[in-house]
Amino acid sequence: MSNQSTNPDTLSNAEFDKPAIPKGLNVLTILTFIGCSIFFLLSLATPWILKFSKNLMDKATSSGQELTPEQLEKIQLGRANIELSEINMIPLMVIGIAGILLCFVGALMMRKLKKDGYWIYVAGQILPLVSTAFIMGVAQYKEIGSLVMLAFPVIFIILYTANRKHLVN
Repeated sequence: MSNQSTNPDTLSNAEFDKPAIPKGLNVLTILTFIGCSIFFLLSLATPWILKFSKNLMDKATSSGQELTPEQLEKIQLGRANIELSEINMIPLMVIGIAGILLCFVGALMMRKLKKDGYWIYVAGQILPLVSTAFIMGVAQYKEIGSLVMLAFPVIFIILYTANRKHLVN
């Protein structure tokens, strides 16, 4: 008989052998989970956001203030983009949610230090950008706000690429 007790409170050696998540990768995945949550809620709220934006444009044009030709042109372009978004709302929402799920699953896998998580995450970032450009056209990426929104996926892909060395499985 063995004199060793099997106390459930003691940790086995296998639990000590698990590599810890590096701090940088830990922070990135937590930020990814937060971003996925926010963008999931925004994706679900798309119909209301489009309606709200359209109402703001209507108020701006009917406010009685003199608008410059440039302002009127921007409002018309914005209205055209909103109407195109309304027509393609379901595909855009499905693509957005699919990208969010891929990013979430990829980040979860990277927390387990799995290399495949990186590629799933990258696919989740690129899928909505390419699909949206295909559906809506690349003209939507002319505004500075759109370019700033493009910067986030690029920055996160670069940061995850820098942390790929920690992915061992």
